[in-house]
Amino acid sequence: MSHPDYYKILGVPRTASEEDIKKAYRKLARKHHPDLNPGDAKAEAEFKKLTEANEVLSDAEKRKNYDTYGDPNGPGAQVPPGFEQGGGISIEDIFAGFGGRPMRHGPERGEDLVHSVRLGFREAFEGTRLSLRVNRSEPCMACRGTGEAAKKQELCRTCHGKGKVGGGSGFLSFGRTCPDCQGRGTRAPVCSECGGAGRHPRQETVTIAIPPGVEDGARLRVAGKGEAGRRGGGPGDLYLQISMEPDARFERKGPNLYVKLPVSFSEAALGAKVEVPTPEGHQTIKVPPGTQTGARLRLKGQGMPIPRGSQRGDLIAEVAVVTPQIQDERSKELLRELAELNDADVHKQRGQHHG
Repeated sequence: MSHPDYYKILGVPRTASEEDIKKAYRKLARKHHPDLNPGDAKAEAEFKKLTEANEVLSDAEKRKNYDTYGDPNGPGAQVPPGFEQGGGISIEDIFAGFGGRPMRHGPERGEDLVHSVRLGFREAFEGTRLSLRVNRSEPCMACRGTGEAAKKQELCRTCHGKGKVGGGSGFLSFGRTCPDCQGRGTRAPVCSECGGAGRHPRQETVTIAIPPGVEDGARLRVAGKGEAGRRGGGPGDLYLQISMEPDARFERKGPNLYVKLPVSFSEAALGAKVEVPTPEGHQTIKVPPGTQTGARLRLKGQGMPIPRGSQRGDLIAEVAVVTPQIQDERSKELLRELAELNDADVHKQRGQHHG
């Protein structure tokens, strides 16, 4: 079985010392470690090459065999299955400097919580204050969030004080960091108050101010009202996911409000002043003579408040001309007279469309 040029992979000369090889590997391993390049297959492949090269060149016997015979296992030897994989080397080992103390797990921030809130139109327009019952957690006071009893540290029974579990030998250990002591080799007994969780569940009433003009789909952050942190870490945040109930009168598009405005045939033809509903009551709007269905009339500053500002959107009235349902003969007679005087232009336009 042929082997790649391990010296070239690590970027060192064939005369490189053991310390030079270690330094070169540490530098390149930091750059290509899969934990720092999630989903990057190229980086993962490069890391495996680096690990294999380091396994060979940092072992005096394997390096001698490789230099002499081109195979780290000696003349005629076969690489044992799994050698190329380099074992489960953890990123903690790389940054700890290989041989130094493994990295300790420090403070850990608590998880964020998401709570859905549905608001009516009036609540969104005026703003409101909500009191919510939130299921969250608080740090265990007995162990100060560590999950460990305040007693003398004991030898970890899982790794027997080694800080790693699994086999392996040589400069790099094939083992992974011990999950029970996080690589320390020692651990304290579990806190009897929280069972090792480092926190207790609790239910809390949280009061939140909803600003006027909040929009559908908005996320409002309430700092520090998420889950408690561990080992002295700060709490997470609470996020309110806002959704809106539809309103019978107004359609909302951002800060603007849209409302249907029915007007009579005569109001549309002659022009008129009509009342239009607004979030705060009614306001008069001018309908110009000859207004057609679909025309939009705007009332500036009568829409929704814009959050964190003093301005408001607009209210837009969409005109719908209501055709009268004629029953009496007098009205029919007047409309016939009106048609004789005014419909010629419409007939002409219709003829152009069909021509």
